[in-house]
Amino acid sequence: MNRTRFLLVLDTVLFLSLLQSLEPRFEGLALHEWLGLAFAPLIVVHLLYAWRWIATVIVRLAAKGAWRSRVNALLNTLLFITFVVTVFSGAMTSFVALPALGIAPGKFEGWRRLHNEWETYLEILVGLHIAMNLSWIVGSVRRHVLAPLTGLGDAVFEKLADRRSRS
Repeated sequence: MNRTRFLLVLDTVLFLSLLQSLEPRFEGLALHEWLGLAFAPLIVVHLLYAWRWIATVIVRLAAKGAWRSRVNALLNTLLFITFVVTVFSGAMTSFVALPALGIAPGKFEGWRRLHNEWETYLEILVGLHIAMNLSWIVGSVRRHVLAPLTGLGDAVFEKLADRRSRS
């Protein structure tokens, strides 16, 4: 599996897991907590696979007219910080997962409020992250999902894109 296809699969798993964990009353507290803890290694893998892109963006930040790179870097930094706060505060309120690992939860009420507030920020930032990277998502889905399913190669999709841009 090539790098882009792997990232597409990983990002899809992360997104679907996030959607699943948005409302613990639907999936149950145990699944919500275990999914929340499972985010951490998946995000680390995501960052490791994106490290080349991260290094490239950092170099481009000083370039004149690199506003999109700056906005994207700021968005991704805020997303990472928000993710860490959300997962950590969620772990500190754990009634199922951490006790199963032999770790006692912290003072519940303060952590719960922090977790609920930062989860909202996380949802907003994930939406902005998806919007900012929508062209990559669409291109990757076309190349790695639609093309193999339909038997159409990149050339066909490029011709379709050319036709749309001319009209």
